[in-house]
Amino acid sequence: MYKTIYESKSTAPAPVALPSEALVIGGGLVGMTVARELSRAEVKVALVERGERLGGGAGDLHFFYDRPDDVRRQVGELIATLEGARNVQLLKGARLRRLDGQLGRFRALIDAGAGGEKTFAPSAVVLATGCIVRPAEAASGSDRCIGTSVMEKLLAENPDAPVWGGRPVKTVTFILDLTDDDVKIHTVNAIKQAVLLQDRGCRTAVAARDLKVSVAGMELLYRRARDKGVLFFKYDDPPVLLHKDGEVNVQLQDMTALHRQERETVTLPSDLAVLGETLAADPETPELFRMMKLHAGTGERPVDDNPQLPRVMSNRRGIFLAGACRFPQVVSDSLNEARAAAQEVMALLRGGAYAPENPVAEVDSCKCAVCYTCVRLCPHAAIGVERYGDRNVYATPVEKDDNTVWQAARIEPAACYGCGICVAECPARAITLYR
Repeated sequence: MYKTIYESKSTAPAPVALPSEALVIGGGLVGMTVARELSRAEVKVALVERGERLGGGAGDLHFFYDRPDDVRRQVGELIATLEGARNVQLLKGARLRRLDGQLGRFRALIDAGAGGEKTFAPSAVVLATGCIVRPAEAASGSDRCIGTSVMEKLLAENPDAPVWGGRPVKTVTFILDLTDDDVKIHTVNAIKQAVLLQDRGCRTAVAARDLKVSVAGMELLYRRARDKGVLFFKYDDPPVLLHKDGEVNVQLQDMTALHRQERETVTLPSDLAVLGETLAADPETPELFRMMKLHAGTGERPVDDNPQLPRVMSNRRGIFLAGACRFPQVVSDSLNEARAAAQEVMALLRGGAYAPENPVAEVDSCKCAVCYTCVRLCPHAAIGVERYGDRNVYATPVEKDDNTVWQAARIEPAACYGCGICVAECPARAITLYR
């Protein structure tokens, strides 16, 4: 006979009240988009930005690859919209210092700088802290090797042919996949900038191990670049950079030959070599993950990929992720995530309460040994130890009065996903999964 791991319970967990309040951490393009969408849905929003101005990394972006809009104008309009919204509170120069509680009972402590400390009780939290750009290591060897962010600024400052070191730039070579070869942003920026340079009379070439054009609109931009005369080279071995007479020569193997021994070396004389930069998590993001009890990834990626959770969901119910803090991506994808995160928050807050639908685990406080096994293993941070239980079988026989409350593990029904890990691992068999 097989025994089901579930047991029936006559009374369902009480619904958790969810006021229409949300906390958005990060005042970049993604965080501001989330705040705007929630504001339109009559959700009260507190937007926390570490810097003294809104905009984040979008301040270093001057051109969209897929639309003629001016980035600065769009960001300015978004800031003006939020500053005029009656249900949006902007906190600049502020940081999240502490986040306690669970869905519907979050308590956030914000250090608002000169404004002192502020406490909020949001029903949902959206993390949109973005990422930072680290210059490519090879760029430090010569002033003729720059990153794509420097080229972006150079194109914005020079409406005609760009000038570098007092000399006009006539030839430019982009080298991709030296860093972050799993990120599409470098390909998007290189082809976008190559088209802009071609329009300004420069000869451009793009060298890549794998050209990533699987982004909306990128196939058309790639064809447009080919039509305008941009040269594309594929390499297996990284190109060699030789600096000579104020130029940088980019040497790579001609991959058109089928056999390696038949390949010849191609030399691309360039006024500038533009290298892809490293996109890393904001230095404060790992600390935020620890504070918010979110699962962290490995290396430079803060988020641990989990195929069981939708793209903007975290391992904790009520906390969402959007934008480059989850994974570096193009602006259009980040904005789609921002709108998706806002929709998830609105769906969660709709109705003003959350009633647990999954099987929910519950602790028998009379059996709990307070060993913290379930607290450590719960992947959703849904379990804590509180002084709410009756004396259990493992308690020491000391004198207590009738008002004594003993410690025991407690599972928050609204935060429980019903995975059953705590049930399987509890050494005292004190946890049961109810449906």
